[in-house]
Amino acid sequence: MKRSLLITLILLGLAGIAAQAALADGLVLAQTVQAGQTAIFPIELRNDTAQQHQYDLSLNGLPESLAATVTQGGPVITQTSVAANGTALLTLRVDVPADTPIGRYTADFSATRDDGVVITTPVTLNVENTYAIRITSQNVNVSTFSGKDFTFDATASNTGVAPVTNLMLTLGAPSKWVVRVDPASVPSLEPGSTVDFHVQVVVPASQVAIDQPVKLTLTSDQATSPDSALLVRVQSNPNYLLPAGALVITAVAGVFVYFRIKGRR
Repeated sequence: MKRSLLITLILLGLAGIAAQAALADGLVLAQTVQAGQTAIFPIELRNDTAQQHQYDLSLNGLPESLAATVTQGGPVITQTSVAANGTALLTLRVDVPADTPIGRYTADFSATRDDGVVITTPVTLNVENTYAIRITSQNVNVSTFSGKDFTFDATASNTGVAPVTNLMLTLGAPSKWVVRVDPASVPSLEPGSTVDFHVQVVVPASQVAIDQPVKLTLTSDQATSPDSALLVRVQSNPNYLLPAGALVITAVAGVFVYFRIKGRR
C-alpha cells in the first residue's frame, strides 16, 4: 500500500503566525491578521510516492473579498510538480481588505494530484481591527483646465482602537500631474481623532480633455484605508482659443484683401 501524501505546514518563524493546533487527524494553520494587511502561510507539499506528480492548488471557503494566491518563489501559480520523494515549498497569501468585518474565517487548502488523490488541510484566519483608518470627508468631483491646478481637502479618521503612525494620503494621479499634500505625513493619530489634508494638483498643459478617475488612499505603519474615488474633469484651457482665434481672423482678413486686390485688376 502506497504511503499517503502529506502536506506539512511549516512554521518558519514569521511574525504574526499563530501556533499550529495539532488535531487527531492533521494540522490546522491559524493566523491572526489586522484588517488591511496580508496573511502569509508557508506550506510544504511533500510527495511520498516513487514517481513525480502534478498538483492543482486551491483554497476554498473564504469570502470572495479575501483574495488568496499561491507562489513558489516567483509568480502566482495554480499548480506545481513535485519530484518522487520530493518536496515543494509554497507560500499562501490572503489579502485582507481594510473593510473586512472582524471575525474568524475558515477555509481548506487543497492539493489535487494528477491521479485524483486530494490532500486537504484546514486554514483559519482571525481578522482583528485594532488599527483602522478611512477617509471620512472629501470632494467626489472636481473640474479644472489643462495647464491649471485645483485644490481640495480630505479628512482622515482613525476609526480603530489604537494609535496609527506615519499617516499619509496618496493619490493615484497620472504620472505627469504634480501632487502636493499638506501635511505630507502625520506622525501619530489617536483613536477617534481626525486630521485634514490639503491637496493641490497641477494638471500639465499637454493634458487633453478627459474625465480622469483618481484613487485616494490613506496609509500608515499599521493599516491601509479602503480606496476612495475622485473624478477630475479636465477641459481644454480657454486661453488657448485666443491665439487660434487670432490666427483665423488673420487668415480671413488676408483672403479678403487678396480678393479685393485681384478684383480691381
